[in-house]
Amino acid sequence: MQVTVAEKHVPGVPRRLPRVRSGYRVDVEISGTEFGFTITVDDHGRLGAVDIDHSKHGTFAHGLTTALAELVSTALAHGMTVDEFVHRFLHTRFEPLGITTGDPDIDWASSPMDYLARRLALDFLPQWRQVELGLTHPDTAAPTW
Repeated sequence: MQVTVAEKHVPGVPRRLPRVRSGYRVDVEISGTEFGFTITVDDHGRLGAVDIDHSKHGTFAHGLTTALAELVSTALAHGMTVDEFVHRFLHTRFEPLGITTGDPDIDWASSPMDYLARRLALDFLPQWRQVELGLTHPDTAAPTW
């Protein structure tokens, strides 16, 4: 794969997202707690930023998830890859954890960050990498959970 000038990351210089950008939102419940994940992509279809809405405004958990989303977005702007994010946050375990509803691709998560890692892996990583991570079945590309 040939890297174009637009795809190169200059260390120390954050990648700027365009003022108007595309993205999507996924609303899910993890063990009864509502979350909204807004995924923003740049003009090349690469992951650009993440925002997490937590249903319990004003709580420690809401503040922490907001801070984590900002941290992830900043790391992405400074060159962190989706693969690195998924590797670091897949299988993280903290409350809420358990059955998820609202996303037919993911029916269980061990934390909100685990859910986000799974969602981003399914949306941005190639199938062979999803299989390596144990997220999809090698023959059907169906989720393994």
